[in-house]
Amino acid sequence: MTTTLLAGPALAVVATATPAAAVTATHVVGADGKPWIAGPGYRTQPGVPVYGDTLSLSINVVTDSGEQVYDGTLTVERQLAGQTTWTTVATSSSAYLYDSITAKGNAIYRVTYSGSGDYSPSSDAVAARIQRKLGISVKEGRSIIVTIKVSPKYRGAITVLKKQGKQWKKFKSVRTNAKSRATFTLPAPRRGKFYWKFTIRSSKAFAATQSPTYYTYKY
Repeated sequence: MTTTLLAGPALAVVATATPAAAVTATHVVGADGKPWIAGPGYRTQPGVPVYGDTLSLSINVVTDSGEQVYDGTLTVERQLAGQTTWTTVATSSSAYLYDSITAKGNAIYRVTYSGSGDYSPSSDAVAARIQRKLGISVKEGRSIIVTIKVSPKYRGAITVLKKQGKQWKKFKSVRTNAKSRATFTLPAPRRGKFYWKFTIRSSKAFAATQSPTYYTYKY
């Protein structure tokens, strides 16, 4: 008996690639549903935070389902108005950060999460508006002498507003000197009180600056 091996199609082993594990999307958020950057609760001037104020950072990273992420790193950067470069102001070796920084002026703040393992990188950015700081001192006597020190260095106009009825109207404008100071007098009524506020118009670098309300009277 003769045994014959017949030629046929070649047999091939096909390797099937294993699907890559899905990467879980992440999001940068603030703690307890609040913004991840915030000004102080107590304000020395009405409106937005003031130059030199402490800005609080409360940053978490979560998945779409709200799961807290712990692995990875965070980097917080600041780009001041008018600048093109970013400056690192805070970092964390974990995917959460509780820290504080000092307000320097209008800026964009950017936080970047590095990603880790099955978690994707993510980032978020917010704009923060900051007003100039007004240091106000009053000297009482036969006349009321007001001195305003502006920070940071400022050479320009300060508007003095007087309340008339329910409206605030311009009383006069004064200018700071080379030391960022302006000194001027204010009148006081024979009866009752005059109410005053001091403002600096907004610029690219700073938001509109406003003082608390002051009043003058005679006694």
